Amino acid sequence: MVNSDLAHQPLPPPQRGVRWVAVMTAALLLTGLGVGWRWWAGRKPMPTAIGQPQGQGLPVKLETLTAETIVDSTDFVGSLEAAQVVELRPEVTGRVQQIFVRAGDRLPAGAPIAELKPDRAEANLASVIASINGARALESNARSQLAALEADRIALIAEVELQNENYRRVEFLVKEGVLSAQQLDLVERDRQVAQANLKALEQRITAARAAVEEAQAGLNAAQANANRATVELAETVITAPFAGVVGDLKVDRGDMVRDTDTLTTLTQNQVLNLRVSIPIEKAPELRVGQVVELVTEEGNILNTGQISFIDPNVNPNQQTLLAKATFANGGELLRNGQFVRARLIWRTDPGVLVPTVAVTRLAGQPFVFVAEAPGPEDEVPPGTERIARQRPVTLGRLQGDRYHIITGLEPGMEIIISGILNLTDGAPIMPMPDASVSAPSI
Repeated sequence: MVNSDLAHQPLPPPQRGVRWVAVMTAALLLTGLGVGWRWWAGRKPMPTAIGQPQGQGLPVKLETLTAETIVDSTDFVGSLEAAQVVELRPEVTGRVQQIFVRAGDRLPAGAPIAELKPDRAEANLASVIASINGARALESNARSQLAALEADRIALIAEVELQNENYRRVEFLVKEGVLSAQQLDLVERDRQVAQANLKALEQRITAARAAVEEAQAGLNAAQANANRATVELAETVITAPFAGVVGDLKVDRGDMVRDTDTLTTLTQNQVLNLRVSIPIEKAPELRVGQVVELVTEEGNILNTGQISFIDPNVNPNQQTLLAKATFANGGELLRNGQFVRARLIWRTDPGVLVPTVAVTRLAGQPFVFVAEAPGPEDEVPPGTERIARQRPVTLGRLQGDRYHIITGLEPGMEIIISGILNLTDGAPIMPMPDASVSAPSI
């Protein structure tokens, strides 16, 4: 007979160690089932996409890689300056009598721009012209007197020679006793008078020559004054020193201006120089003739020029080197003083470029999917012609929306440029119709 007290006692709780063993056994069983399922599922051909029949693969777009030109460049911000630009100022003080142009007019070289009132210049010119006439009359009179004296000199020279001959003849006759000594004294007196007259005439001729030189100097001075007055009169008309575009007019008709006042500017924009500061560490790569491109914010090329000047001196504060690039500006789309983005081309090399959408990363490593024919080791559905092969690559500089591939790809390869997120290494793919394209030129 069972003791009733024992029959009604509760059973002792199971030991904690037994419960732990049961839990671990269940976990191992579930893990084994999961591994078995993965192995079984991995042996089955994986469908290429939802609703896709086996043997076709994921639809993708392909691009055939070609050899491209890889540009090593640096973008700078610089300012443009016109090859010819001038502030026009009057050469003389005067009142603006007439303005011949408007702001923005395009002028040829020598075209009149403004005229100052010429009254004072005209009066000055008339005065110096009168002085020229007076100086010319004095010079003419001096030359006439000199000519007359030189004619008299010829006659006196002949007289002196005659008296010398008479003296020699009388002297001979006196020695022979034919004539008395008193006759020789008379001839000597006449000879000395002729010589004295010639000497006095020579002095007058010297003075006349000096008078001619003085009159000539006066005439030259008057002519110089006339030339200056003519220039001053011409300077009352301000003309264009070269062909260009008129800037803002800073004076009006009737204004009094001095030689320090700016009337307007004249700019020739058909040739522009770009001023750009280059870091000193890039100086060894800088050379005259290097290509420089002016580009928009979107990267479109506005104009192309060349380095034309490299400053031999370094800016001590910024440690930069001033370089200038010259650009033809036939359409005059660019302006003097304009700030622009400049792309300095250091060098160009052949290489491969791929779209940024074709590049994915796994654990920080960039890679690109390449379309290849499946190999015997690839487990793919029957009829699969292409698979996606994952290729690690080394990325270079970004050019527009394309990466420069340093290593990992070669020209002629076909890369996948769509559906990248659905791909795995070795996955079957199906090129979409007309989806294989060549890389566009950069």
